[in-house]
This record gives sequence, structure tokens and C-alpha cells, in this order.
Amino acid sequence: MRLNRLFFGLALLITLVSCRKDEDLNPVPGDAKVKRILLYFSLDSDKPAAIVKEFEYDGNWNVTRTSAPMYQDGEIVGNISYDLYTYNTSGQLIKKENYNANVNSPTGFINLINYSYTYSEGGKLIKEVIEYPAIGQSKRITYEYDHNLLTYVRNYNEKNQLESFILYQYDKYDRLITEKSYASIGKLISATDHTYQGQLLIRSDIFYGDTHVREIKRTYDNNNNLMILESRELLDYSSALSYYHKYEYFN
Repeated sequence: MRLNRLFFGLALLITLVSCRKDEDLNPVPGDAKVKRILLYFSLDSDKPAAIVKEFEYDGNWNVTRTSAPMYQDGEIVGNISYDLYTYNTSGQLIKKENYNANVNSPTGFINLINYSYTYSEGGKLIKEVIEYPAIGQSKRITYEYDHNLLTYVRNYNEKNQLESFILYQYDKYDRLITEKSYASIGKLISATDHTYQGQLLIRSDIFYGDTHVREIKRTYDNNNNLMILESRELLDYSSALSYYHKYEYFN
């Protein structure tokens, strides 16, 4: 049973590390800087199942490196992957390099994915290029805004063909309330509805078609720093696991 739990924890950790993006770098609106994110399968557990990410910063508190340690029996026994971050003179993130453990590499790691970011004159992210050095392919994402609010994201494949797009809707307080993802032909893939308490995002509900598949809840401290993120799968036959993230911050 313990080995099965460890296997599922490792599989989930790899998925989370490969998929999560800037939301882990800036779990705002609090101002504290994240030290690490811990993975739990139960809030009653005394020890985390894994360390999702650890964070390193430069003198200006820009994230310079995140790593996903291999965690077993309460100890770090290796490193699954790490990301390196590069900024321009304006402090904007312009490149992220992802390295994953590989026993065949002289360094023990292989560069699997690189992300490059382009900004408008006004400082808005307008293009993201994702490169896969090992296979010599790349794809891109474009971002469009309306009154400084992100409204339209297009995902293109390695052949520069539109694969999917995302539409964003806001309320009168400029809070993001709905994200809808569509296939290139316009068929709805999924939708996410957001619920707030003031300006704090406290809940997200994910739907595939009319089916409610996932519920994400967020708990904050008195300084509005995200402390717990709970992701709960609502379908018995889901291949994903329910889990909790706990956030630790630098003092």
C-alpha cells in the first residue's frame, strides 16, 4: 500500500511540475515570497507526500530557480527536475529552461523544454514560444487583451496551425470569472468558473461539457497569502487524484 501511495504521489508530482506555470510563482494577492509547496493527500497527515517545488530568488526577489525534489521517508533523496529563470532589464521574465533527471546525461539532467516570452511596449505578455530541444520542435501561444484584461489566448502547434483557444470573461470588478477552452473548430472542451471573496479567489469549478469534474478551493492567511489549495476530483472514474497543496513562505 505504501509503495502504491509513493508511486501515485510521484506520478502526480511529475504531472503538477510539468503543467503548472506562473500560478506557483506568484500565488498573490499576498506579498510574501514562496519558499516551497508541499503535497498532501490528507490534511490530517503530519508529513507531506512530496515537495512539489522549492524556490530560489535573487537579490530583487525574482525567482531564479525552482526545483522538484525527490522526497521519501521525510528526506530529500534526489531531484526530479528544476527550472531556471532569466529576466530582462525591466524585470520581466523572458526565458524559463526546464531540466529533467536523466541517467544517460553527463550532468544527470537533460534540457527538455524552454519557454521564451515576448512583451508589448506596454509590458503585456503577447507571445510565448515553447521549444523542445531534444526533438527540435516548437509551438507558440499568443495573448490578446481588451482594456488591459487578458481576453483571448491562441495555442498553435509545431506546424503553426491553431490547435485550441481560450476565452476569458470578467465581472464589473475586473475579476476573472470564466475561462472557456475550445478546440480549433470552435467546439467547447472545458470551462472553469471562479468564485471570489472580495478580491480573493477562493474557489474554481472545472467542467467538461456539462459535467462537473473538479473543484479547487483556496485558503488564505490574514495577510492574503495563499496557504492551502485543495483540488478535489468529483468523478469516481477520474484518473486524476484529489490532493492538497500547502504553501510555506520566507519570513
